[in-house]
Amino acid sequence: MARTLLALAWLLLLVLPLDGCGSSSEDERAGQSIEAVSPRGDEKKEEASDYAPAPTAMAAEPAAKADEAPGGGDGAEAKGGKAETWKRSTVLANTSRLMVGDEQSLSLEGMHLRAKVDGFRARVLIDFYFYNPDDRQYEGTFDLRLPSGASPWFLAFGQSSWEAEAIPKPKIDAAEQVRDQGFEPEAIMRAREASWIEPKEARMVPKEKAAFAYGQTVRRRVDPALMEWAGAGVFNARIFPIAPRKLHRVVVGYDVDLVAVGDDLELRIPVPEGLPSSTVDLNVATPKGVALTVEPAAEGNATGPRRFLRLSDVSGQEVTLRLSKAKGIALTGSDPGTGPLLAARLEPALPRAPKTGEARPAVLLIDTSLSSNPDRFNVWLALAKALLEENRGSIERFGVLFFDVKSHWLREELLPNTPENVEALLEHASTLALEGATDLGMALREASHPAWLAEGEGPPQYDLFLLGDGAATWGEADAHAISNALADGRAGSLFAYTTGMDGGDDSMLQHLARQTGGAVFSVVGESEVKAAATAHGTRPWEIRGVALDGASDLMLAGRPRVLFEGQRLLLVGRGSVSEGARVVLSLAQGSTTKEVQVELGAVLESDLTARAYGQLAVQQLEDFLEATETEATAYARHFRVTGKSTSLLMLETEEDYLRFGIEPAADAKTVEEQPASTLVARALEQLAGRLGDAKLAFTAQLGKLAAMPGVELKLDPGLAKLLDALPRSAYEVPSEPLRAKGYTREGIPKVVLDQLAARKPEYDTLTTEAERRLRELGPADALEALSSLVEAQPGDGVLARDVGFTAMEWGLHAQAYHLFARVARARPFEPQTYRAMALTLAASGHPDLALAYFEIGLAGQWDPRFGEFPQILMQDYLRFLRSTGAAGLDPALRDYAEHRAGVLASRMDVTEADILVTITWNTDSTDVDLHVIEPSGEECYFGHTTTRSGGRLTRDVTQGYGPEMYVLPEAPAGDYQVRAKYFASDVNRASARTKVYSTITRNFGRPDEEVESKVVTLETGKDMHDLMTVTVR
Repeated sequence: MARTLLALAWLLLLVLPLDGCGSSSEDERAGQSIEAVSPRGDEKKEEASDYAPAPTAMAAEPAAKADEAPGGGDGAEAKGGKAETWKRSTVLANTSRLMVGDEQSLSLEGMHLRAKVDGFRARVLIDFYFYNPDDRQYEGTFDLRLPSGASPWFLAFGQSSWEAEAIPKPKIDAAEQVRDQGFEPEAIMRAREASWIEPKEARMVPKEKAAFAYGQTVRRRVDPALMEWAGAGVFNARIFPIAPRKLHRVVVGYDVDLVAVGDDLELRIPVPEGLPSSTVDLNVATPKGVALTVEPAAEGNATGPRRFLRLSDVSGQEVTLRLSKAKGIALTGSDPGTGPLLAARLEPALPRAPKTGEARPAVLLIDTSLSSNPDRFNVWLALAKALLEENRGSIERFGVLFFDVKSHWLREELLPNTPENVEALLEHASTLALEGATDLGMALREASHPAWLAEGEGPPQYDLFLLGDGAATWGEADAHAISNALADGRAGSLFAYTTGMDGGDDSMLQHLARQTGGAVFSVVGESEVKAAATAHGTRPWEIRGVALDGASDLMLAGRPRVLFEGQRLLLVGRGSVSEGARVVLSLAQGSTTKEVQVELGAVLESDLTARAYGQLAVQQLEDFLEATETEATAYARHFRVTGKSTSLLMLETEEDYLRFGIEPAADAKTVEEQPASTLVARALEQLAGRLGDAKLAFTAQLGKLAAMPGVELKLDPGLAKLLDALPRSAYEVPSEPLRAKGYTREGIPKVVLDQLAARKPEYDTLTTEAERRLRELGPADALEALSSLVEAQPGDGVLARDVGFTAMEWGLHAQAYHLFARVARARPFEPQTYRAMALTLAASGHPDLALAYFEIGLAGQWDPRFGEFPQILMQDYLRFLRSTGAAGLDPALRDYAEHRAGVLASRMDVTEADILVTITWNTDSTDVDLHVIEPSGEECYFGHTTTRSGGRLTRDVTQGYGPEMYVLPEAPAGDYQVRAKYFASDVNRASARTKVYSTITRNFGRPDEEVESKVVTLETGKDMHDLMTVTVR
């Protein structure tokens, strides 16, 4: 099954509260009601808030029969029963497979999961066992789709020592042994030393350096592994080698917060179906007054305040752990380099504040992307209905913008908030196809600057209600640049909602709320819906300070600046605390000031505290990498936090690490001497007014490339000064909305709808659907179909290039640019990405930035395996300079461009040609060959690179990406057949589909120059594929 959600993707579900809705019919879902949140009228704040309990309203499935009734707070009980989290309609299928090719996977033979739970925090450790039945060695790939806020910290890989059986089976340690095994890296490796052969543990390494070292090591066919952050709660893991006819073991560890449901805490662990062996071991702290419930029933015992339970043969079931009356538990612990640390969840009781009393319009942004299908969409519609019905007095008029990779308004006007219009909203929503990637920046720009609302018309400002998961998988990726899309528009405060479902980006929601003076509310079940529906209606309190006796370096998750009634906060810091300690929040509302004290409940001594602090510190430091990258990397390595700055990398030997410049660093000293809150405050001051500045980001990128192995950029100092003189706008590339014609399910084949509903889009199916839409509707609709693949696999660079090449062929260059930009950030040492970025920028009207990326491509010291890349890039660059001329460039660059064109022409072997052909492709370690058959029958290819007529082929590139070029200065008349041959695919993959992007130029370098591009897909096998026939008369 081509490019399905990759194997082991159920990791994303493992510790995730499985939420959702009970109805499977989209029409029924659209009509369901929930109660929700409502807008407020208040002045915009610079920063905003964190989480608050909120709404709900769908069928919620009971998690367990509690030992005693929960002591929930307001709205914690649903119809007199226990508050529940959302029920998912489905668990992703095909999730117990490890992908070793586009269409081939290895099934898991077993899984052993251990979870240690201390208060609101859980540490999860999973052993995966899979068997390679083939005689080939493979590289395996899987996605970790984690619950919101989950953080991977451990990765190890080894071959099992149980090789006596025909197909060795996993052997799980006895419960008594497991109970005594620790969760620290050293203890994990020690507990398994007798059951696997030459295991290796991954290290925390700077992200770009990790990706470069992994790629170089795989090409040498020795043992690396890599886990890297892909965004939207997705972590990509690649493992090599998977030896033939051996049982292998991969161990993955991550931490995650439990979901708060009223006064309870809940952890849900869905176990995939079809596992021959499945075991779950739980180690749970149960402080006095806290009741533990686990379903299915588990065998276990207690030692002091801890309970130990084991569940066996639970494949296809969902293990649910619930701690009743667990509100207010705090954690304390010690870190060797930092000293005592603390972490606590707070639910402050705010002074009664009057309602704003102000009626103002609202715009609802409803996410219709693939990730909303189907469960989240139920919640979004329920929230939308409740927002409007519960707040008719304060929301008199409303607009609705549906968005994914495109957007459309319910109507291009602000509608009266009447029952009839709410019903019309739900009826329209029931017809929509839930597909495509998520262009959040585009949606916010359209919502705050609607084209149909002329300047001076309509309300000057309205609140935004973002009914989406915050994951920006398409278009702009930088959070500050995305929030800048709201600048100078009509948007007031933005309110958003978290559901506890997997795959969202809570940090993005927090950021948007903070930047607009809004808030993020938690909606993990039906009992919370109504509370959230009116939570924003009260006036917020500005947070002036946070204090706790004996503590320092205090940080609140999301850095909220305002606080709404009912919000939950997460506090971390340095120092020790005890039960009954009081956190003091200094608040202000206009001239009124208040101190609100929150008393901590039970305090648990826990070794999970250090990473709770470290994870939040790294998240905040990574918001300002232009100013904090050195410190963020030190914090991430010290606390083992995989994210934007670091990845988990496993190499064969100590010498391999040293070869790539990966050496131990004095991270503990950095962490000890530089508190995270101080670093964040300094970064805010340093970057004031420049956050989201595309020019600043580009300048920082140049600095990194100059020092990066495999790049070592050497940009001309004179050019660097010219680039620095360009305005900020020259570096800004807003993603253009797709102008698609279709947005309903009508006309979409059932097989496509079924795959979308299951969130299992298959490459072949979606490619066929894109071709149909291209014929019937046009390129925008076709690209939306392909974008569902990107939404399902947001970190897949091969797929991003694939879709990017197709977008270029269809003339959607602005869309392609952002796909390539994401690849460049993840793999900055691959030069062909900069070529693609330059070409798309040139074609989409950004000549200054196009020039800059052409120059990056020429200034890098690239690996020799990229062949004659500079020569091929120069002909693209020269064509660009000749076609753009001085008129298209900023005045600061015109003289340079004229001079540069002359220099390039002097360095090129051919400056004019009748025919010039280039190809590049999207998969690494792949050999694609360019063949041109001339009218005489003579064939130019890697085995015959020069023809009698003067045709010439560049050096053969055999290790991936290309490019390759054929040039013929003076072409005899006749037909030239341009072909591509898939000579060799990645030897470490069972199957690999490759997309080739070809450019055919007639009359290169002349006034009548013509350029045509085409994309073809090469399947496995050494087949020849026709690209084009060029006729010369």
